[in-house]
Amino acid sequence: MLGYGIGYIGQGSSYNFMSAYFVVFLTNCVGLGSGTAASITSIALLVEVVTGMVVGNLSDHCTSSMGKRRPFILAASFAMPVVLLLIMRTVSASDTIKAVYYLVMSICFRISFSTFEIPNSAFGAEIAAGYDERTRLRTLTRIFSIIGNALGYVMPLLILDLFPEDQAAGWQAIGVILAVVNFGSWMGAFRMTRKFAVTCEEPTCGKKPNVIKDILVNYLELCRLRAMRHLVVYKAAFACAFALFNIGTIYYMKYSLGLDNRYSSYMYALSIAIFAVTTPVANRMAIRFGKARQQMMVMVFAAAVGFGVMLLGPRTVTGGALYMIGFSVMQTSFWQLSSSIFYDVVEVDEYVNYKRREGDIMSLVSVLGTLITAVIVQLFGILLEWSGFDAALDMQPDRVVTFLNCAYILAPCVCFVIGFVALKVFPINKKTFGSLVEALRLRRAGEDYSAYLEDVEKVL
Repeated sequence: MLGYGIGYIGQGSSYNFMSAYFVVFLTNCVGLGSGTAASITSIALLVEVVTGMVVGNLSDHCTSSMGKRRPFILAASFAMPVVLLLIMRTVSASDTIKAVYYLVMSICFRISFSTFEIPNSAFGAEIAAGYDERTRLRTLTRIFSIIGNALGYVMPLLILDLFPEDQAAGWQAIGVILAVVNFGSWMGAFRMTRKFAVTCEEPTCGKKPNVIKDILVNYLELCRLRAMRHLVVYKAAFACAFALFNIGTIYYMKYSLGLDNRYSSYMYALSIAIFAVTTPVANRMAIRFGKARQQMMVMVFAAAVGFGVMLLGPRTVTGGALYMIGFSVMQTSFWQLSSSIFYDVVEVDEYVNYKRREGDIMSLVSVLGTLITAVIVQLFGILLEWSGFDAALDMQPDRVVTFLNCAYILAPCVCFVIGFVALKVFPINKKTFGSLVEALRLRRAGEDYSAYLEDVEKVL
């Protein structure tokens, strides 16, 4: 579990950095338009969708002696550092060549990230099998992820302030730091999980199916599960909110609140502090009330804070700080517990379809989030440009500020309300999950499990 968690230092640092800063890097350092920068990110995200689908399915069928998931982690450990070094280089060329270069690098980043993220996420469902055990695994994982978040969110602004006259050198230094951290984290995870190399023993292992057809069939079967349908809405709602938060934070702080990099880094540091404080609280709440109910509580809290800020002071530093606190509580809680919630669908799938498809389940979740992020990033770039944004101006027109306030605060709060409604009718809790697991155990042994059918029917 410790080795599994360490990998999330690299995961959190690289993912959050790219989500929060890559468009800013392309517009403010490279000199590309916001629409072009958003298009580069969106196209790369669409490639990540396909990569995630394929990698998740392949890891379910992998027969390597290293295990089903670990070969992919190893490959990503070597690929990602090289990509991080290259993607932060400032290319001196025409806008067309720049766009092509950063598109290729961005695609390479997304392929490398998916190669780690999907198999590693599926690995967690194999390491931890119990309802609360999965909560504890993801809590430990979240602790390491917070370290990665600090590197991905706070470190870049501090480094850029060290290079006030040469921003290109600052971005390159950030790339070097992230590459070193990423390699150490992912390689550490690979080596420390070697004694838990779960090999594929199912009849389908080693077969060479039509991968795309197999993926589509699996996704269709999974989406027929009632529990999965509710989680799809929950994931979609958060993915929309998180994409707007990540891409909008720097723009909102700079142009709506008037904060420079130093004060923006303080806001991110506040976010990291909230992560650290709320992580053990979220763990206790999830074990006491259940994972889904805990998520409902924090979604209501974050939405209430956001609506209050939008009404009373969206252009004040106090309002911005309060919104950062509310969103950070929701954000850290989601990343801490959502995978554990999705893991529980593995047993539902096994009961209904007689299959365990951890890789396809986690890739379906990731694909959904990535697709939504691609759409949101593209829309944000288009609407930001339409609103009159000009990167050369230190103070933007009121129309731009109004757009930033609505996109950054109001829209995510609406998404949280939708996520709350989806979880309100989600059928899996500790009791129903326990009955499902026991019914599966008895069914495998050829014994009667009718005593558990009432709870199982609630899940189905």
